[in-house]
Amino acid sequence: KVAPLPLRLAFYAYLIFLGIRGRIEKRKTRKEIMTKLYSERASARGEEVDPNQMARYLHQHRLDVLRAHSSYSCCYARDDLPLDDNNMFEDGAVEEDFCSRFWDCLSKTFWSACCGMWCQCYSACAIAQEEREIERLTGNVEPKLDYITFEPFSEYFPAIQHLNENQISSFKEHARAISKLSVNLLKNVAAFLAVLVLFALSDIDKNFTFANMLVLLLTLSQAFFLEYIIWWRWNRFDISFDSVIKFFACGFLLTTPMAMVFELIVSIVTGLISMIAFIFILVEDSELVDKLRTDPKHAMKDLAVGHPALFIFSLFLNAFIIAAVCEETIKYFGYWMVVTPDLLPQKRSNDTNIENEENTPNTKSVRSTGSGITVAMCTVALGFACCENLLYVFGYTPSQSLGVEIETLIVRSIFPVHPLCAAIQSIGVCKRDLEGQRGVGIGRIISPAILLHGSFDFVLMVAAYLQQVKKIEEGNDDDSDTPKEDEAVMTADDIPVMVFSFGMVLVGYIYYVWQSRAQTKRLIAMDRTITIDESSTLV
Repeated sequence: KVAPLPLRLAFYAYLIFLGIRGRIEKRKTRKEIMTKLYSERASARGEEVDPNQMARYLHQHRLDVLRAHSSYSCCYARDDLPLDDNNMFEDGAVEEDFCSRFWDCLSKTFWSACCGMWCQCYSACAIAQEEREIERLTGNVEPKLDYITFEPFSEYFPAIQHLNENQISSFKEHARAISKLSVNLLKNVAAFLAVLVLFALSDIDKNFTFANMLVLLLTLSQAFFLEYIIWWRWNRFDISFDSVIKFFACGFLLTTPMAMVFELIVSIVTGLISMIAFIFILVEDSELVDKLRTDPKHAMKDLAVGHPALFIFSLFLNAFIIAAVCEETIKYFGYWMVVTPDLLPQKRSNDTNIENEENTPNTKSVRSTGSGITVAMCTVALGFACCENLLYVFGYTPSQSLGVEIETLIVRSIFPVHPLCAAIQSIGVCKRDLEGQRGVGIGRIISPAILLHGSFDFVLMVAAYLQQVKKIEEGNDDDSDTPKEDEAVMTADDIPVMVFSFGMVLVGYIYYVWQSRAQTKRLIAMDRTITIDESSTLV
């Protein structure tokens, strides 16, 4: 299904507007960073900052400012290496190992040597350089600000700490204590939904009426309801509303397109593997080869009926490799894409003992941090699942019938596999990051989630394949001459499969509860140990 032309044009125009606005803001920020770098170097030499020399310096590096965040420009000014007063490399500025020598060889290419430029794609070089420069200017290795808006954590996080320390349960107060990035995200969502409502009321496209808009709102409401249960009902003081917005946006806007790209790449590889197996079948079946030449559609039906092992093997690759491995891995890294002050070591919001900050007790317990990690990972998964549900409801359904869209939404809402798998992943993340189990790597973290996710998808795929084979044998498949109405997403034959799938989800939930309770006891014991150590230190 393709969106109507007016809606697509409005969407593209909005993206262009955001791109132009973002580029202007990034240029201002880039210019400010270069000004501070020049002032820092002048202060290090014991010189006063001359406004004329600074203006001359900025003019000489104007290309650095103009091309810093250009998505369509392939050239970016080369980084300035640290020099001493004699224009020689400072001692220890560049480590002489194999990687640095190899990079030095690559850097002396045509673009760098002759033009003084790097080749870049979507501002990759600019982002990397600015991260290094900001760390050097601030002297902080740990993140201290939102990179997109450059808003320091110190400007909005004290209000969040005040809510947590005083156990304020007013959602209105929590909604006020958010960053500029979260405000911008909410404004964009509100504007987007307003445009869709106006479009649905305008009757420009009969396939997207106000009833379809209600289905879209129901799809969003399903994700928001689960978020309410996971976060606000149980863990509202373990992670802030600001972090929930950012993690959900990451899952919705970043992990979903990344999953589509990686799944496409992996599907090409697995498709080649299935093709090799298919070639072996063709070598042994000459009749099938002849039928492929004369009637390829019916030949594929005979292949599906006569060689179920090939299709089940392909479905196994699709369920476990393409879907489970790609999606669970990307959701895991989607959690790491977002850095929020909630999950960093915290001091009291009214603590003024800056000089002895390292000895100041952490106000957030280990158990609370673990709950925050679980909520954060589940929120990324909910954003991913919400976007995926919208794609299935409005893009992948075989019909544009309103009833089919609602039925698709209901079926996909019954089994919250994505947040459940994310919760299971959070057990491993807490073992590694909070309990200090160094043997827990990414493989051990995502393997249980992959097993649950892959098995769930595999059962559904095999059931759909067997039903299609049954239709082919009975002559009721898609090529039948009998006119058909919109098929229901779920039929009576699907009930046993749904019951079995529900049982798998229940087993996954029981496994999570079992592991979570055991881990909670360990985290509580760690908190008690930390409290005793802090008390003995004060004494």
